[in-house]
Amino acid sequence: MTQFLQNAKDTLPLVHESPDIPTKLYGQFVVKYGQTDRVFTIWKHTGSYPSLDETATLLKSHKAYQEYELSQVELVRRRNQQLCYEFSFWPEYKDDYDGGIFEFRTYRLKPGCLYEWGNSWASVINLRRDSAVMGMCSQIGQMYTVHHIWRYRDLEHRREARNKAWENGQWADLVVRTVPLIKGLDVNITHAADWSPLR
Repeated sequence: MTQFLQNAKDTLPLVHESPDIPTKLYGQFVVKYGQTDRVFTIWKHTGSYPSLDETATLLKSHKAYQEYELSQVELVRRRNQQLCYEFSFWPEYKDDYDGGIFEFRTYRLKPGCLYEWGNSWASVINLRRDSAVMGMCSQIGQMYTVHHIWRYRDLEHRREARNKAWENGQWADLVVRTVPLIKGLDVNITHAADWSPLR
């Protein structure tokens, strides 16, 4: 894991800072509690699918990135990639401090219920907007997958924030409406890499 993260630190900022590549590194997060020995790396693309294709083409000729890819292959057991879109109702997150933990909640939904899921969350997300970092849904990869990312100072802050939400009846209503839509849920508590743009 140490070498994997060092390789990322040496290379991914070069891609992030390149003015020619239409993608930016949102963050890299290492699981602390949950599915350990796992890393989440999130890129944000601008310009929809054409920019994605352009990025892929440019990275093929990016010497440092190609060397990085080769070195990482020897260090990983499994890789999983998804193309996701952000929920439009999710509040814009303002990164106003360093540190803390990031909770990744990954929901596997029943097919055909994403519209209901989005509408239900849109009506209550403001109850948790101080902790809400990102909400997104898969478009390519494991389908009917939703990711919610939350930020807290520590696990005690997480407990307090979640308990406060439960004091509002709207939150209980949300749970009643959305739990039947869920086939499975993974919860991972992570910390950002020390060089991650979001940390």
